Amino acid sequence: MGTMGSLKQSSETQLVSLVIFEGGAVHGALETQMQAVREGMVLDLVERAQEAGFEHILVVTSYPELAQRLRGSQAQVLLGSEIERPFHFGQRLRDVVEKCRLEKVLYMGGAAAPLISSAELQYLREILEQNEDVFLTNNYYSADIVGFAPGKALERITLPAIDNALPLAFSHAGGLRFIPLQRTLGLNFDVDTPTDVMIMSVHPSLGANTRAAVQDLKWDFSRAQAIKELLGTPSGELIIYGRVGSTLFQYLDANTRCRLRLYSEERGMKALGRDARGEVKALMGKLVEELGFRAFFDFLAEVAGGAVLDTRVLFEHFHWQLSAADRFASDLGELDLISHDGLREFTRAAIEAPIPILLGGHSLVAGGLWALVDAGLKGS
Repeated sequence: MGTMGSLKQSSETQLVSLVIFEGGAVHGALETQMQAVREGMVLDLVERAQEAGFEHILVVTSYPELAQRLRGSQAQVLLGSEIERPFHFGQRLRDVVEKCRLEKVLYMGGAAAPLISSAELQYLREILEQNEDVFLTNNYYSADIVGFAPGKALERITLPAIDNALPLAFSHAGGLRFIPLQRTLGLNFDVDTPTDVMIMSVHPSLGANTRAAVQDLKWDFSRAQAIKELLGTPSGELIIYGRVGSTLFQYLDANTRCRLRLYSEERGMKALGRDARGEVKALMGKLVEELGFRAFFDFLAEVAGGAVLDTRVLFEHFHWQLSAADRFASDLGELDLISHDGLREFTRAAIEAPIPILLGGHSLVAGGLWALVDAGLKGS
């Protein structure tokens, strides 16, 4: 998992604190269900971190129920109401580091890494313990796991509004050495959308608290199951579209039995702020506009037996201002829950297509596909 031979070793081991952020406004039934699943993920993460030898675990949350459920654990809980400033990721992280006087930090989002092992967490802890003036991340351009030492390095950078951009900030102004990590499923599968929940539900490494939350859902998992089966079909062909990295394609090419048609664009869309500035332009988005929704999905059916689409790139190309509730409803194909007219018709065309179409965000075409293949290889 990477090398530490050339790194500067610390003469004195300092405590590495695991800081987990989990919070935010929740609107509607789907977001409430997602929040319940994420709560289970945080509980499992805390348990695995304790197994990995973390002596200080701090959960920063705006959810009193989660704080209550953590009461019996060894984790320190900091409710959002304890810090008055409106939420800004970088500022809040700096506040936590300063308030708790953290020496070395492993930050994780609450939805990050539901399939991570205690051995992987121990590996991250040991890197930070044994080295000074370094940072590490699971995704350089779209992070939800970032380790850094010292904690005071936050004072050197322009604090980013979202966690995705923290590695770039450290790289540009932090004065820290970057430690690349080997890409593993545990480090690179996270949960952003209902599709990610459907995918992780079939994986054997899911934690007990998360599995219990998933089992309470009454969702249709058939499209995810169909794509999983297609990945193992020698005569099959699958379209993969969105912010797809080369490492994932290499893994899929080596471990799937079907043919792949890969279309990758707009990597770093969020970390570079292209979405916020309205700069996203997608070749696939232009094709959708030219053909229309139904003809577009009919065309996909002419060239493949299934498709996996990172729809967030398309939505930004269309300049659609969508709520999380609408995006989640689209992922699940819940037409009655979608308030945006264009999104409703796009989703209707997708779920009525002649082939299974799996809709989701960046994590779908990153760790999501990886998890589906891995579950298949493990016989789940």
